[in-house]
Amino acid sequence: MLKRINSMLLLMTILTITACSKEFLDTKPTDSISAGDALASASNLNLVLNGLHRQMYAQSPLAGGSSSRAGEHYWIPLDDVITGSLIHSARANGWMSSDLQWLSHTDENSLTVDQLWYQRYHYIASANAIINQVEELGLAVGPDISNVLGQAHAYRAWAYLKLVTHYAKGYIIGNPATDPGVPLLTSTESPYESAPRSTVAEIYTQIETDINQSITYFQDASAPENKSHLSINAAYGIKSRVALSKGDWQTAAEAAVLARDGFPLLNESDWLSGFYTTNLSEVIWGGTLIDTETTYYRSYFYLICPTFNGSQNRGNPKLINK
Repeated sequence: MLKRINSMLLLMTILTITACSKEFLDTKPTDSISAGDALASASNLNLVLNGLHRQMYAQSPLAGGSSSRAGEHYWIPLDDVITGSLIHSARANGWMSSDLQWLSHTDENSLTVDQLWYQRYHYIASANAIINQVEELGLAVGPDISNVLGQAHAYRAWAYLKLVTHYAKGYIIGNPATDPGVPLLTSTESPYESAPRSTVAEIYTQIETDINQSITYFQDASAPENKSHLSINAAYGIKSRVALSKGDWQTAAEAAVLARDGFPLLNESDWLSGFYTTNLSEVIWGGTLIDTETTYYRSYFYLICPTFNGSQNRGNPKLINK
């Protein structure tokens, strides 16, 4: 009997050692992906892009941030508040009151200033990684890779446009050739340090190079899967915005016509439908939210909609400045 037990123990030991050999161990985490794997194929590059799409509306902030400043549902109305286009009707629930009073965005230590900067460079770093990896791996540029590169270049152009228009003197009112802009970063090598501020003109040169390259790639790209993905129409829309900020009205008009091609204006019933979906004919690029990942109380509607019974509007309906 003792001999039989010893034999069984020996067998169990052998099985344990064999089962724990390197070949049988799963050495990769199940909740993350290594940088090498993330950038190894067209399908994986799309996963990186999907992360950027989601970050546009995600409630969870990037490292060191605040959930109240986590997505475009915060940054879009912020610009309306700072410029005085959106005002408060009462003192109750003073969401963005410090921005409305020009106290937050003028304080270099505020989360508003820090997070807008950090999030835009997060998009730039991700776009850099995609663009540089495709070149380093020598991936064949077919329809799928063209789609990936078109979106990456468009994201980088969009992010730099947001940065230079928020942290530098306006192109029209300043001297672009000498005004300090923002650091221009296009590499992905360590030690990942920042660079000196490039001039506003240099940043615009990079933006225009990127958006034109994006449009070129999109011309040979596979169709976007849904409207949360950037497309050639969205790229033309960004190009129009860039031209508007420079006072280049002709280019802005021409790009705007191309951006809306295939996206007819809404009829009356669509205007009254509630804007609950990106399937509306005028939507070129928009966040396609799913129920399990909704932003709940951080949604754009919750913050400004006068007919939504939320705490931010119940005692302080927001108004459009006449």
